[in-house]
Amino acid sequence: MMRSIAVTLPLVAVAACSAATSSPDASPLAVDAALADAAPGGPCPLTVNEVAAAGVPDDWFELMNVSGAPIDLAQFRFTDEAADLAGAVPLPATVLAPGARHVQEVSDAANGFGLGAGDAVWIYQVGVAAPCAGVDWDSGDAPAGGSWARVPDGTGAYRTTTPDTRGVANR
Repeated sequence: MMRSIAVTLPLVAVAACSAATSSPDASPLAVDAALADAAPGGPCPLTVNEVAAAGVPDDWFELMNVSGAPIDLAQFRFTDEAADLAGAVPLPATVLAPGARHVQEVSDAANGFGLGAGDAVWIYQVGVAAPCAGVDWDSGDAPAGGSWARVPDGTGAYRTTTPDTRGVANR
């Protein structure tokens, strides 16, 4: 049984930024950019856009900012267990522009868990007990070299894609 939690909002086109960041998958913004504070219990500004649960060398998932404002990912945590807030791992302090993506690698060594063949990933806002976004998948949905991805990008239903589309538009 597939479950997902997401809010569908219009995507906003974003111009490429030339500033360097430590994360090639996140869109950098000027330090003085106005950030949106995700309202606790309000619409989720993020969606889990793609998951590679048989990643090499690590598993990963891709978040997309589906809001119209920049979001500081430090406001959010992730886990593979829907009710395990104690085991949720903080996302990096990275500002994600509207429509931009962030790829989060997941490994037992770094996070205390990996993503399995039939698993889930849940996003929680810091201080909120209900998941903000998430998706689960069955064995075979995210095969080696492929992914479980929203098509069309950011808003569509999940389906298996091969090859994966890490950091770029799903197809």
